[in-house]
Amino acid sequence: MQGILKEGIEILRGSTDVAKGFGELLHEYWRYKRSLSTDISKPEIDQIYETAMDAGAYGGKLLGAGGGGFMLIVAPPLAHHRIRERLKRLTHVSFRFDFTGSKIVVYEPNNFQ
Repeated sequence: MQGILKEGIEILRGSTDVAKGFGELLHEYWRYKRSLSTDISKPEIDQIYETAMDAGAYGGKLLGAGGGGFMLIVAPPLAHHRIRERLKRLTHVSFRFDFTGSKIVVYEPNNFQ
């Protein structure tokens, strides 16, 4: 598992297709992690992941813990619509990478307890 960090850095520094390299690395890591224990995933999570992979995803990762969270899917742009269509019962949450660093998103000093 320690090697994944070095591989990830190499992909970010030298890959011409960062999304593909990163997605495939996530897929390799997902397969490895699942091999460690049957408690890593649940059938519903496995079905979501396999559906995305069958629709053209490079890989993915489960984010969050304790029975809730998000499935991050890395896929080429041409596969996005197909993946969303096949997983339409789930809520799609768009995101983008931001390189400006941490920001305060909500600041409510009067509601602090």
